[in-house]
Amino acid sequence: MKSVLKAMIAALVLLAASQSAHALDVPAAVAEAEALLAAGDHDGALRAANKLIEAAGADPDAWHCRCRVHMARAQDEDALADINRALQLSGRRPKDLTARAQLRLVRRAYDAAIEDADAAIAADAAYAPAWQLRAKAKLRQGHARAALKDAREAVRLAPEDASAYLVRAAVFEAIHDAGKARADYVKATELEPNNAAAWYRLARHDCRNKNDSKRAGPALDKAIALDPDLAKAYVLRAQVKLATNKAAQRASALDDLTAALRLNPDLAEAYFIRAEVERAAEEYAGAVADLRRALALAPDNAAYRALWNEIYRVDAARLIGEAEKLLNDGDYDGAAGRVRKALEIDPHSQALHEALLIIEAQRDK
Repeated sequence: MKSVLKAMIAALVLLAASQSAHALDVPAAVAEAEALLAAGDHDGALRAANKLIEAAGADPDAWHCRCRVHMARAQDEDALADINRALQLSGRRPKDLTARAQLRLVRRAYDAAIEDADAAIAADAAYAPAWQLRAKAKLRQGHARAALKDAREAVRLAPEDASAYLVRAAVFEAIHDAGKARADYVKATELEPNNAAAWYRLARHDCRNKNDSKRAGPALDKAIALDPDLAKAYVLRAQVKLATNKAAQRASALDDLTAALRLNPDLAEAYFIRAEVERAAEEYAGAVADLRRALALAPDNAAYRALWNEIYRVDAARLIGEAEKLLNDGDYDGAAGRVRKALEIDPHSQALHEALLIIEAQRDK
């Protein structure tokens, strides 16, 4: 009797939740949260998703929606809990399995991501996002040829989906087919001309291929116009400007790097590139400071470490050698200037401070 009563109560609870969900109009509520997410209002999207779950906690779409919000906020543990709840409620829908696969991909759990994508494809072989996801995971594992098969199927199933072409383009890049990769990036921008990420990836591809590098600038301008907060686009545009070797572009490139770091102060590459520019101009105080920041963010980066060694060993030795030559020629001001530059590299060097005092004393005799 008790078991029958419990079953009746459970049924009533589910019925009430279902009625509440219908009253709320779940698809409209999901669309509202997604719109806030697309606009970059992550806090607003989370509030909307929380309200959705309060009103429609028995609907898997509510949990799927909040999972997406948590993913955008880089709250992976919360996202995983929500998508697991969605899977419990939905009976393992392909879209929920694919969402969990995406989470596992972010965590570099590639085998687990492929397992979820496999399950999604087994449930619905026409679900293109699962093929895309599995292609990404296989590509991360280094299995580009296997990834290409999945990426092609994703495009076949969803020929109007820009993201499918972006995935296939990345695979073509991995197998060094630059022509097909570029064609797919272009197709993505044609399908979604307001997709800043697609324009950025097209520009990045062009920068990597000398034959297309001149076309990168306009694509980056488009990406930044569409998404002024896309920090990595500013970094790449700075590199494009610096590659021209035109002095007039230097200030503009530095402005782009500054903009990138204002948006994301943890961009090690931006500090590194700025340090290279400053070193070329013998602005060593800035170069050393920026390089310190880059190394603090990426201490194992070989290129950053190599530049550090070049400045401290090669440049410092050159400056000291130039100072000695100028001193021998009787150019005390020139020699002092070279030592001061060396002190920008190593301001705590007692030997350099003493050398500067000696030069200035000789000059003042």
